[in-house]
Amino acid sequence: MGYKELPKISNKQKKIMELVAKFRFINRQQIQKFLGHKGAHRINVWLKDLVDKKYLGRIYSRKLLENTKPSIYFLHNNGILWTKLVIEERVGDYSLADKMVKKMYADKNASQLFIDHSIAVCELYMQFKELEGTKWDFECFTKADMHSLSAGDDDFDLQKKYFADIYVDKMSIKMDESAAFFVDLFPAHIPRYALEYRVRQYIELYSEVDNEAYRGHDGLFPNILFIITKQGQINRLAGYIRDVLDYTYDNEEIVFALTTHKKAFERGVGDNTIWKVVKAEM
Repeated sequence: MGYKELPKISNKQKKIMELVAKFRFINRQQIQKFLGHKGAHRINVWLKDLVDKKYLGRIYSRKLLENTKPSIYFLHNNGILWTKLVIEERVGDYSLADKMVKKMYADKNASQLFIDHSIAVCELYMQFKELEGTKWDFECFTKADMHSLSAGDDDFDLQKKYFADIYVDKMSIKMDESAAFFVDLFPAHIPRYALEYRVRQYIELYSEVDNEAYRGHDGLFPNILFIITKQGQINRLAGYIRDVLDYTYDNEEIVFALTTHKKAFERGVGDNTIWKVVKAEM
């Protein structure tokens, strides 16, 4: 099936499709914010049409106290096919495009944990974009973006385990300052060993793997931002990071910064006071 055999959609609806593919799950309020519409009416019309044409699936609760929450959207069968064709056009490989979207067919049965995580990652992404202004620009890529952009690379199977929830390249408007960031958002009940393993993965990426593609415009290795549920977890992990960095050769360039979900979502990632910074002793 090609584009012409899919139900027709507008350019605005295609932008919505790109957003859903980018985050896997996204709610109506987030879509509205991305498109810059003050009212919800037109967004709702576009979304209903996409659902009717099976481009999108919709999650909506009719339970009391939950029926005021915005609907959540994910790719339905025609939406997955549309996304596959977009990827195929970009990479020139149908089988690779098919491989990239195959996991999306399972989204209709996704766990609540995965759905909530996707919505939260979208919120963080918007926070970075909202920091843009008279001084800074932010290039941001989700894990889905990184998979799509890197799928044709020879070392893709090696690199994909290092993909963060969001990769950010921050540049000044004058292009005279820049910094890059890996951003990982961890679920509430993640065990300690999993956090420590993620720390070791980033140190491995820095010290043992070709990481040139991840470096920002300043040429430096990205700062690593961890957003974790509890302050106690942060304090323990900070001690572990210090120990690992102190015993790892040539690690002066690695900087970790840790904060809680509450601080990140209530005060914002742009508030420098919310971050506990950990780096090697000089």
